[in-house]
Amino acid sequence: MSFRAMARDCRDGHIFCMPETDVGLDAVVEAYKRDIDRTLLRENLKKSPEDRLRSLMALQRFALAARAAGRAARAAS
Repeated sequence: MSFRAMARDCRDGHIFCMPETDVGLDAVVEAYKRDIDRTLLRENLKKSPEDRLRSLMALQRFALAARAAGRAARAAS
């Protein structure tokens, strides 16, 4: 559904209202697209939900290990 269609439905009382802007939602999305590597998103969407959760858990373990290493390095100096 386009932003304009959502705004029209909003005026008709069908959905939660979002303010209509001159630029529109598509321009905002396009501005963000240039800074996002969509190939990573596509690769992640090829995974099953279970595999995505496994990847997320591995990332969380990595973040915890990195924080612990940072704390240890600061404590040693």
